Amino acid sequence: MKKFLVYICALVISLNVMGVDVSAATTSNPITYTYTVSKDTVYSGTEFTITLTFTGSADSVFLVLDTDSYQINEGYKIDLKSSSNPLTLHAKCIGSSKIIKTTIMKDGNPEPASQILINNIGSESSSGSSSPTDTSKYTPELVIENQEIPTANAGSDIDLALKLKNAGTYTAKNITVELIPPTDKDFSYETNTISLIDKIQQLKKTETAELNYSFLVKDSTPAKTYSCQLKYTYFNLYGDKVEKTQDIYIKVRKGFPSVDLRLSEVTNDPEIIKAGQKVQLSFLVNNNYGLSTVSALDVTLEGLGKGFTIVDGVNGRRISNLRPDAKGEKVTFDLFASSDLKKGSYPITVNLKYKDSSNAEKEVKKEIYLMVDSGNTDIAIRNIKAPTGQINASQPFNVSFDIVNTGEVKAEDLIVTVKGDEEIVPMSQNIQVINEMEVGATKQLTYKFQPTEEAKTKTHLLNIEIKGKDEDAFTTINQYVGVYVKAKKENSEGTSSKPIIIVDNFKIVSESTQSEITNAGENFDLTLYFKNTHDSKKVKNIKVSLGAEENTDTDKAKSGSVFTPVESSSTFFIKEIAPGQSIEKQLKIFTIPFAASKVHNLKLEIYYEYESDEKLLTETIKDAIPVTVIQPSSFITSDIKIPESMFVGEQTDIEFEISNTGRTSLDNFTVKIEGFGSTNSRTYLGNLETGRTNYYSNEIWLNEEGEVTGTLVFTYTKPDGKEEEVRKEFKTVGQAMDFGPSEGDMGMDMGEFDKMPGQEKKSNKTLIIIISSVAAVAVIVTIIIVRRKIKKKKEMNFDE
Repeated sequence: MKKFLVYICALVISLNVMGVDVSAATTSNPITYTYTVSKDTVYSGTEFTITLTFTGSADSVFLVLDTDSYQINEGYKIDLKSSSNPLTLHAKCIGSSKIIKTTIMKDGNPEPASQILINNIGSESSSGSSSPTDTSKYTPELVIENQEIPTANAGSDIDLALKLKNAGTYTAKNITVELIPPTDKDFSYETNTISLIDKIQQLKKTETAELNYSFLVKDSTPAKTYSCQLKYTYFNLYGDKVEKTQDIYIKVRKGFPSVDLRLSEVTNDPEIIKAGQKVQLSFLVNNNYGLSTVSALDVTLEGLGKGFTIVDGVNGRRISNLRPDAKGEKVTFDLFASSDLKKGSYPITVNLKYKDSSNAEKEVKKEIYLMVDSGNTDIAIRNIKAPTGQINASQPFNVSFDIVNTGEVKAEDLIVTVKGDEEIVPMSQNIQVINEMEVGATKQLTYKFQPTEEAKTKTHLLNIEIKGKDEDAFTTINQYVGVYVKAKKENSEGTSSKPIIIVDNFKIVSESTQSEITNAGENFDLTLYFKNTHDSKKVKNIKVSLGAEENTDTDKAKSGSVFTPVESSSTFFIKEIAPGQSIEKQLKIFTIPFAASKVHNLKLEIYYEYESDEKLLTETIKDAIPVTVIQPSSFITSDIKIPESMFVGEQTDIEFEISNTGRTSLDNFTVKIEGFGSTNSRTYLGNLETGRTNYYSNEIWLNEEGEVTGTLVFTYTKPDGKEEEVRKEFKTVGQAMDFGPSEGDMGMDMGEFDKMPGQEKKSNKTLIIIISSVAAVAVIVTIIIVRRKIKKKKEMNFDE
């Protein structure tokens, strides 16, 4: 008992001592101030200074000012330790209050509050002025601080968490903020609230508040950035109303639509459609990229009648329902290609009308392109044979050549014409018709001509022209051959005849192909052999001018001369050529990128001088060199998306577009898949015209586990008849299909590969009996232990 009283006394003494120390800490050395105001009276808008003189000290001292009627340039929380004493504040009257509340924070603790009194008249009208103060100029400025654009997927909710800040100098009160969703006709949304309005009681200078809005962006909303509006309504401290709007932006990304109907495995039989032929069009309609089942799906074709018609008279197929997890429904139409169809790609619109999960009728359209070959073929002129030496006037001669069908389609109704100038007349029929030519067939044609007696001495050009009966479907081919003719007068005069310069031979080598055929937009090397045909007279001061036919493109930027010399001018000089001799000249020529794929003529104008009867005479002759030009071929594909991993045996769609970005047709375009199993390992897409796009779709699957490399092989025929191959690799990882745990994994391996049904039931029955027995034993043991504890407890109570 004595020890207890001693402890109590010690505790009371300790508490008394501690209380004295706390009291001393809070009352010693307080911070106080006196102040003066630079103006006796202030009005709204008056600028003045307040000077404060402080006494007392502490480790940390701040002066906090609380006012809505005065703007303080130094701020509203001032560190006195780093400020001068006395402290001068620069103020401006912006309200009507006569008081500035002050609080001194000493070492983190507030001193008793005080205030600064100011003789505020409010407005100059109080001192005799008749004009009232415009208080509406004291306008708070509300803005949204968020910098990032809110983003949501179509078909999901968008939550807008916006931070509203009073960025102005004056207080805003009774604030109403209304969100007006995008008014763009493409934007579709739903909300569960009557209006999207937030209300805030008051925001002082630099204060912020949170605004939260939420609504559902429907899956039909296209992916792009939309503009919303925030409509503000609020008041300043004088009751002046402020209304303003601010634009904010939201971004909608492509989501997962509830319905996304697509066409795949599009095939037509036969692959190459001919005009006047029946064709069976088949495709799968699937909803694999959607989320809900569609019903009452009607599939019809549009755009018929302009080239294709339905054979059986039924333009429509009904699919009762189509689930997202279903592979798809195959739809087939029997069509007839009109006999007057020309070669090209023809669009067929597939109209899909259905009911969605809410039983609303919807409609979507897809396009399929059918390639038609109207019988066009690739024709080449080869093995041209014409006189290489001199032909006298009135001397008959033959021109022969081979016509070769280098395409993959039979050629029909070809019209072959050979014409010379007015001094070269045909001695046989100069127009011949080839009714048909099978693929790869060759036909030799021979024409007989004779120069007239008035024929001048020069190289006369003969034009070989091949036309199709249907000029729109067949590109006309022109090729020239030159024959040197000597005038009759010169033959009789002997030494008095004038010398003639001819292009005895020429050689063309393309820099890229190293052949006689050159690509548009590239250089080729041209070697010319000029020959003086006279037996005794030399020619001198020879000037050769190069010219070329103009490119006839309607685009002025693509027009101009087809050929341009490189690293030299279009005119060159040869000093002289001895009688009967030849001289060689090498040139480098550039072909403009927009030159058409055909034979173009490089024109030559040859001016020279010679002596006859002691007189110096001049002569100018013209010639032409045929140059075969082809356009380089190129194409691009859209993104080819392959999953990073696939289950072995699982089918995956591969879909992309192929666009001809070159300036020439890509004939017999074929896509082949290597390294993967596929529904169609080789797909023929026909001829892909310049600027056209074709669609490729196929199903692929893996046959093995691990990293697998597949290859897309694109092949097509170029204008020069050669086949081009482009290979594009893609990779994925094959995984084994997981069929769930086996019997051994479940602890039920019976050591046998097969069990009879009766044995399996017997095994299950035995297992049930064992489990029941164990449970019964456990219950009995528990009862025995509990009874023993109860008995022991009773014995202990009895002992007590």
